[in-house]
Amino acid sequence: MRRAVGGAWNVPEERILPALAVISVSFLVGGLAGSLMSTFVGGAGQESLRNYLEVFLVSAQSGEMCAPGLAVQLWDLLRWPAAALLLGFTALGVLGLPLLFAIRGFLLAFSIAAFVQIFGSAGCLMAFLVFGIGGGISVSALFVLGVQSLAASRRLASRFLGEGKEPSPYGRAYFLRCGGCAVALCVCLFLERFAVPVLVSGVAGAILGG
Repeated sequence: MRRAVGGAWNVPEERILPALAVISVSFLVGGLAGSLMSTFVGGAGQESLRNYLEVFLVSAQSGEMCAPGLAVQLWDLLRWPAAALLLGFTALGVLGLPLLFAIRGFLLAFSIAAFVQIFGSAGCLMAFLVFGIGGGISVSALFVLGVQSLAASRRLASRFLGEGKEPSPYGRAYFLRCGGCAVALCVCLFLERFAVPVLVSGVAGAILGG
């Protein structure tokens, strides 16, 4: 059993490296675009953003901030990995997955840059608590799903274009990796629901007080 589980994470380099390179570049390009876009937010837009973040911090400091409804939180957490998983069952994932990772990188970078732009160095810590604790797990799971989905989509596209009949990518190892990502996302959900609000509440007071 240990050998089977360990083998689930061993993907041949000729499959993993091109897929990893594509989604990493897409994520990076989206992240750079998001960071750049945040610098163009000024005037009324920046003031609205500042007011929104300050209301968020005041709520956190007073202890009024609570985790959103479970359904909302599940949607926020699972929409990206679910999309990556589903795109892996169609040849359209060859185009859809890079776009998905570019959008994810854009939104994540823009959100982080907003905290830093409004609150300076203190915003870095707040951004880490809000996006980094759970995000480190969820984004890692997203990359695992994205790599195997892109490799699978490429195989399906090759079949469609008549470039050869490669074996099905949807073996036991494929779904074991999906199961491992599901466990990781459950851990992420627990942290974001119970640990992150407490940590954010403590740091919010320091930022507002400063």
